[in-house]
Amino acid sequence: MLYLTVPSLEITLGGMKRILLLTAALLLGTQIVFAQLIDKPVATVKLAKFEVISIKQFRQQIEDLEERTKNKLSAEDRRKLLDLLISEMLISQAASLENVTVTQGEIDSRIALARQTGGLGLNLNRELTEQEFRQLLQQSGLSWEEYVEQLEKAILQQKFVMQKKKALFDKIAPPAETEIEDFYEANKTAFVAPDMVRFRHIYIDTRNLSSADEKNKARTRAEEISRELRNGASFDDLVVKYSDDKNSRYKGGDFGYLRRDDQARRQLLGREFFEAPFKMDIGEISGVLQSNIGFHIIRVTEKIPFRLLALDDPIPPQNNSTVRDQISAQLLQQKQAEFYQQALMDLLGELKKKAEIRIFEENLTW
Repeated sequence: MLYLTVPSLEITLGGMKRILLLTAALLLGTQIVFAQLIDKPVATVKLAKFEVISIKQFRQQIEDLEERTKNKLSAEDRRKLLDLLISEMLISQAASLENVTVTQGEIDSRIALARQTGGLGLNLNRELTEQEFRQLLQQSGLSWEEYVEQLEKAILQQKFVMQKKKALFDKIAPPAETEIEDFYEANKTAFVAPDMVRFRHIYIDTRNLSSADEKNKARTRAEEISRELRNGASFDDLVVKYSDDKNSRYKGGDFGYLRRDDQARRQLLGREFFEAPFKMDIGEISGVLQSNIGFHIIRVTEKIPFRLLALDDPIPPQNNSTVRDQISAQLLQQKQAEFYQQALMDLLGELKKKAEIRIFEENLTW
């Protein structure tokens, strides 16, 4: 605590300047005391080194979390958050003692995997671009810097736990056939192949066109391309010559698979365009079709009808694995997650016994 010693002053006209200086000093002192108050510790942690979680840091963590979740944290939630922050410090300090580090290559590799998983989750049949990935993060309320920081902490934790508890993970056995069959029987209605269609397209982008005149010119351009097709021009040649889809221009204009249950793409493209390829026959070429993002001329190359999948059926459209393979992988991941969680709790319990941890209860409420 800061104490100020104030000399007594005789109030005279000549002493007014000194009084003003004294007032300023008192105000400054109040600000310093307040700054010290908000920087009081909520907790201290020492394993490899001494670290402090201050009220200011903890308050910021709470505000950020409440902003992202749109919910106020209860007293119990605050304690859980504090325990999480303490655990992160313990893992970081313990990993430092063991010389466990995270490389930029490991971070980049995990980001690439997240982009690929995100694309599959949105049924894009491709990985998310960096811009799309950053936009999704922004929509979730997470900045790029915060995401990378959290990702680095997660990788460090996983590497440290896997290293310290390797023997435990080596004992994880793959799921038995009875486990796979029981899971399938309990969830068989979830294993379906929805209606899917695959097509190639010549695409004229209108997303950056604001005026009706510009859009009319784009439609005229699409109509001229369609006329060339009817006059015998090669579809593949016109894709390379005219299409604005850079990702598919040199792949014959391949749009990939469109799933009937893909509501995100239905909204993106517009209902009328989305339904059009499902009504066409294989090999059929459309006229000019308009979507929410431009004009398209499409040629249907494949159609997969809806059906329930048996346990040993390949999963369309890639057919790289069967339903049995997918269930086995999912059950193994569940086991690994359970083992990992137990290993993490055991390891944190060991570290907490070794560390000096102090929680300042009086500073947890404000």
